[in-house]
Amino acid sequence: MKNLMKVIFAILVFAAISGCTGYGVTFQSAPSTELSNCYPALVGNWRIIEGERNDSTSGDQDFLSVNADCSSILSVTFKTESGKSSSKVDDMKDGKNGSIQFAKGSTYDYVVVTPKEDSFEITKEIKLPSGKIIYQINKGKDGVILRSVDLDKTAQLVLQKKISGQLYIDNDAPDGRSASNIYVRGDAQKTGIYLDTLDIYSDKRLLLVPASANETRKIQKAIKNSGKKK
Repeated sequence: MKNLMKVIFAILVFAAISGCTGYGVTFQSAPSTELSNCYPALVGNWRIIEGERNDSTSGDQDFLSVNADCSSILSVTFKTESGKSSSKVDDMKDGKNGSIQFAKGSTYDYVVVTPKEDSFEITKEIKLPSGKIIYQINKGKDGVILRSVDLDKTAQLVLQKKISGQLYIDNDAPDGRSASNIYVRGDAQKTGIYLDTLDIYSDKRLLLVPASANETRKIQKAIKNSGKKK
């Protein structure tokens, strides 16, 4: 998997999708007026799987390490190339690109990512609010499941007027790709209703499975060698 944490919390994805492509689907408000800096169910060391638990995986191994008060959230990736092993540790809460918080909803709980920038420029004439990027948290039988908001599903909901939002489509992006950005308007209550009741999530999922004792030792060694604080 190519830097899986780009998909999980979006903090590291900003470099890839900032500027003319924006942030995909963002919300004016979090689904709750009360946000927490920690989510106890995420504390620990986790192996991260795209899709189902038994799906085939690439040579990379991705892990998430969260300390007791969530002051440290680190992604750890192990790679093997040409017979050589290496590890990479990224700090998800360094605050350079934004903040990670958590919200409790009536049905689900959520990861809420707030970009550092309050807006981004499409062109000199068009500037869109950056909004909040939201992921659903669902504690499943296999572990903790994270789902992102799907761009195409949200676009259809906006066009059907089931969601109040601003839809921007650029079919002539400089890199040759079409780019879509959706800013969903509404207060915390309306955002919560959208997230709880509409078919808005990606069919793909990220599964967090508790790391084994051997994996945990490997994670802690990589973190220590990286110089990151845990």
